[in-house]
Amino acid sequence: MNIYSLLLFDLDDTLLENSSWFDDGLVHSLKEHPVTRGMDGQLFLKKIKQPPKSLIAKLISGEINTYEFKIERWKSAFDYFDVKVNNEAIEQLESLFHNISMKFITINENVLNLMNELTKHYEVGIVTNGLYDPHQKVINMGLGDIFSQDKIFHAEPLGFRKPDSRIYHIALEAFNKKPEETLFIGDSWTHDVIGPMEVGMDAIWVNFRGIEKPTEHTLFAMVSSIGEIRDVLLRNRSEK
Repeated sequence: MNIYSLLLFDLDDTLLENSSWFDDGLVHSLKEHPVTRGMDGQLFLKKIKQPPKSLIAKLISGEINTYEFKIERWKSAFDYFDVKVNNEAIEQLESLFHNISMKFITINENVLNLMNELTKHYEVGIVTNGLYDPHQKVINMGLGDIFSQDKIFHAEPLGFRKPDSRIYHIALEAFNKKPEETLFIGDSWTHDVIGPMEVGMDAIWVNFRGIEKPTEHTLFAMVSSIGEIRDVLLRNRSEK
């Protein structure tokens, strides 16, 4: 059995267990901004969270960057309401949303306690495709001392996204670890299981959706929530 010394985590829907910060932040932002005040906030939220597949494909392929994706996502939502807005207004909305939404991310004592336990035995890092500042999220979660900025590997400034193998290798090199010394933990089968395993890591799948394994890849473990990794990792640690 491999002896793991590094845990790499996904952030959104893994350490940050739900997307309510996004939903609440957007709805509150829409109420505040003069362009969107009076619009159906829940319907607008639905349109923002379901952008055209072609737009997502352009982001994944690198044809557009995250800034362009965010702008076009807003425009697509506005198009549904037959409202035309310029980039300046969208940038104001985006800034307002960022400021408000981050306030909805707060300390989860269960996750904080878990990470304090795990860091007694493992080094830890974050590898994320998230569109919004992961360092600020981590600070608001009370995890800023555990995940300093140099332990957060964010797709946006790096210029490539999971499951591009380069993002995993950059994290491994930063910690001076081999893939076989590393466990990747996350909710996305493609980004957090297949991608890491293809570079030689093992993976724990946080299957909070309760779905079947999409492929026959062999997991180190499957859990339904981040809290369940405590028993998996500390039990296995004590057995080695």
